[in-house]
Amino acid sequence: MKINERMRYPHPVLSEYSSDYATGGFNCEFEQNLTTDNELRISAKLNLDGDNLLGLINEQKASIGYFIICRRTYFNKLVKTSEGASEYFVDASRLFGTVLIRPIIWTQQPISNFSSPLFDSEFSENIDVAKGKIIALGPEFRFSMDRKKYKPFDSIFQLSEVETVTVGMIEVDLSQDRITISAEPGTYRSIIGMRDVAVARGILLNAVYMPAIMEVVSRLQSGETSLQSRKWYRVFRAKCDDLGIDPSDNAKSALEIAQILLHAPLAKTIAAVENM
Repeated sequence: MKINERMRYPHPVLSEYSSDYATGGFNCEFEQNLTTDNELRISAKLNLDGDNLLGLINEQKASIGYFIICRRTYFNKLVKTSEGASEYFVDASRLFGTVLIRPIIWTQQPISNFSSPLFDSEFSENIDVAKGKIIALGPEFRFSMDRKKYKPFDSIFQLSEVETVTVGMIEVDLSQDRITISAEPGTYRSIIGMRDVAVARGILLNAVYMPAIMEVVSRLQSGETSLQSRKWYRVFRAKCDDLGIDPSDNAKSALEIAQILLHAPLAKTIAAVENM
């Protein structure tokens, strides 16, 4: 079933794309992670602000859920769930590439005299809605299904001890299988020791790993294509795709992209210090 925000219905549909309701909302959040059993766990939070629709769900006249669609593998599944938090598991081998999630509420039986004071005036007071019709539509969510993206980000980095690097500084080498961050022996030992201290890990994100990512982004934005052949690049690109980032796009600065990829490392450092 192909659903998009340009579709029109002869009955009111609660959606951010329409003005069929004066107030109300269908608020949705999704998170996904890969389990040790090679299943994709989809954690959903579907929160409905609309008493008339909640009443239909509670009376089992309507259902709430979401489509999971992966066109590359021809996977198309409607997951029936409940309002609030829920989980669903999918065999990860059935998904690859872009995966779409579209939350919906649909009728389980014909609804007679469907009415609400919140309906737009273009609709009559009492409406008949057939079985299987969409009556609420959430926003579309996208993510990239690639096992590489579930690898820890730090798996693409390695620290190296090099005597010729200036004391207190680092050098970044992108030509190897992993992004290599080099430091002279004293600095190298300090970095290794700091990795085991919670507050210090945040400092390392800002002072060591973020500059390395900025170097990657800067090189990609300059048009360099040789990096795409490196083993670390697929993990890096999958992380970018999952966040909707094009690292070669000059519309965003290397600094901004690096901070997004590391999920605001300065905020993590501040929080760690405040909790000491």
